[in-house]
Amino acid sequence: MSGDQGRSATTVSTHVGDDGRVICHTYKWTGPILVVSAGSASVCISIRSGQEDMPAAAVTFARDLAAGAQRFAAECERLHAVHEHASAHNSDPSPRASADGSQ
Repeated sequence: MSGDQGRSATTVSTHVGDDGRVICHTYKWTGPILVVSAGSASVCISIRSGQEDMPAAAVTFARDLAAGAQRFAAECERLHAVHEHASAHNSDPSPRASADGSQ
């Protein structure tokens, strides 16, 4: 379709479990390929026309992707820390007073 040139075309959603992984393949003469896998599904991200040149828009996209991934990681780390703190607090063996003052 000639009207679709230069436009992105796909939306993918997944809930990643313990088997999720991310790999970046780099090559001497062509653009990189980022692979995000979850279970048996993989999404490959590459840059159109990245073989002979790397357009400025591709560099901007890559930087935005890295920034979004960094924010994603920071939020995962924050939520993990909240969970760890709550787990440590809930497993405290010291006796606590109940609402009526008894232990």
